[in-house]
Amino acid sequence: MTEPDTGFSIINHIGITVSNLENSIIFYEALTGRKIANKDEISGKRMAETQGLENTLIKFANLHLGNVNIDILEYVEPKPSQAHYSNEQISAMHMCFEVDDIDAAVARLKAIGIHPDGKPIFFEEQDGLKNGLGTGVAYFTDPDGTNLELIAPKGPFTRG
Repeated sequence: MTEPDTGFSIINHIGITVSNLENSIIFYEALTGRKIANKDEISGKRMAETQGLENTLIKFANLHLGNVNIDILEYVEPKPSQAHYSNEQISAMHMCFEVDDIDAAVARLKAIGIHPDGKPIFFEEQDGLKNGLGTGVAYFTDPDGTNLELIAPKGPFTRG
């Protein structure tokens, strides 16, 4: 009998809570060029208890990418509130999409109506890095303000 993998070595999904499931499906399908794989809802006390809630109703969709799934979640119950995180805030997280060409990816974002938070850069020595020079990055947000990033990785930023 083999031991179960408890090494926390594979990410299954990233969950993003949104204000409107249908609008977010349109956004993430346009962004990734992929269609959702599933749309459903889950509710009740058993699910709520896993999250420390009294009760819950969650409408959701699953979007499968090559290396991770995105769960798009609209909480109907309890009534959600808007979180506001910027990247420097403690506990803020972001999701990063790997691309080959940062300039082409930014042009594609703009073509579907998404504008980066600032001008994309390619890491240089003046940025204080010792490794990963030439890596390109750009930041943007989804319609609800979720922090997203593009990376064209070099050196230690590449996955082996």
